[in-house]
Amino acid sequence: MEKATPYSNLKIFAHAHALDDIGAGKRIAPIYIRIKPTNYCNHKCYYCSYADSQLGLRDSVKRQDQIPWEKMQEIISDISDMGVKAVTFSGGGEPLVYPHIVETMQKILDSGIDLSIITNGQLLKGDRANVLANAKWVRISFDSADAGTYARIRKLPPEAFGEVCDNVRRFSEIKKEGCELGVNFVINHENAHQVYAMAEMVKELGANHIKYTARVTKDLFQYHEPFKQDAIEQIHRAEGLNGGGFRVINKYEGDFDSALVFHRCYEKCYVNRIFTVIAADSKVYFCHDKAYVKEGVVGDLKNQSFKDLWFLRETVKRYQEFNPQKECNHHCVYDDRNGLLNTFYSLDRNHINFI
Repeated sequence: MEKATPYSNLKIFAHAHALDDIGAGKRIAPIYIRIKPTNYCNHKCYYCSYADSQLGLRDSVKRQDQIPWEKMQEIISDISDMGVKAVTFSGGGEPLVYPHIVETMQKILDSGIDLSIITNGQLLKGDRANVLANAKWVRISFDSADAGTYARIRKLPPEAFGEVCDNVRRFSEIKKEGCELGVNFVINHENAHQVYAMAEMVKELGANHIKYTARVTKDLFQYHEPFKQDAIEQIHRAEGLNGGGFRVINKYEGDFDSALVFHRCYEKCYVNRIFTVIAADSKVYFCHDKAYVKEGVVGDLKNQSFKDLWFLRETVKRYQEFNPQKECNHHCVYDDRNGLLNTFYSLDRNHINFI
């Protein structure tokens, strides 16, 4: 049987002890943390949710913000002591721009914490690549099959395209066997005709998978309508390239279904008890979708440690009172997993052995 994709929503059930503790009402350390070390980015993609104020997804993202090196070291020490199992570095900005990123990632590995990153790939070389060769996964935001389109979307010189291609190829050769190298292709009006060609290209470059997603806009359905069906047909054709350590992951079609879900059908968010975001402004947020949103702030690390904040009585009370039906009338990355967990915790325990 083929392995499930790295994006499976069932991974949470591999953490049975954590689920038991949560069910018993215990406050536990997060299993997984997303750290956004800097808000500065060396690309200027027009579809970026952190740069596009018209989308209304963020209150304020200050490009100059970055986690101070002393605070980053403290955070890593805390999460190591707490038993956090995995960290992903992402934006905000481009995480590989962070001036201490090599030392930061090495400290994560040295602490026995699983490492991953979401990057545009332009700086994926030298010491950065050598450290990331030991990561569990590296995902590159790469959305063009030719230099001209790449330059237009990201507002870069055309030669940047070849640089990223070279970085992907070289990294595929040095990464450890357990490191999943993926490409995320955001389908938009400029690149929709390149969906199949991109799959061919990244497979040849040595990637393990390509994931297709939709560019998020306020008028999502109208925006994608002119090219949606052709893009879907290309994705299905690209699935014929599966094999030889490569696979196509189709999130594009599902993006249109999840875009319609703005109301939660459950009263508890269990995911935010085992996952959190530490952002470049040194604030802790409940989740992806609430990052850089005032109502999403758990606390500020400028004058306290992450460990102290996480177990603070006021923080615990805030999580206990958190009601997604009232606070999460927006898109939710973890909606499917929260639905599963709410169903799991509502099981009639008198009948659980009759499987």
